[in-house]
Amino acid sequence: MMRPSRRALVALTLAGSMTTLTACAAFSPITTDENYDAANGVTATVGSVVGRDLVVIGDKGKEGLLSGGLVNQGQEDVSVVITAKGQPQPVTVMVPRGGLVSLGSGADQTSVVVGNLTVAPGSLLDVTFSSPTGGDVVTGVPVLTPTAEYATVTPTAD
Repeated sequence: MMRPSRRALVALTLAGSMTTLTACAAFSPITTDENYDAANGVTATVGSVVGRDLVVIGDKGKEGLLSGGLVNQGQEDVSVVITAKGQPQPVTVMVPRGGLVSLGSGADQTSVVVGNLTVAPGSLLDVTFSSPTGGDVVTGVPVLTPTAEYATVTPTAD
């Protein structure tokens, strides 16, 4: 009786492991084909405008600030009205066609202040985004404390 050579056994083992590895990939979804929120914030879509990386920065009982961006993927300028519980008054943001409006506390950003936050950091705050073509969209936006990378994202940022 002939014994298989060491090379034959290595080749057989290698071929078997390659088959097993390719089978794993066949059952795993390709995550780059999936839409998901890759950051701390969430996404909200109202008509042709998409809110990206939306978070509210603040502490319960104090003012908070909506941070993120509004992207208009349409062919017309769109007026978006943003409201949240505890907000002193709704804020209207004009998003130009094909444009981006950054929300935050910077000089080149639009400030959307949420007064007297009714939820603690780690919770979701219902924020309503409204537009003439998209209607009303209510999105649970995460509330985060104004620390670390969010330390300067506050209504009173210096």
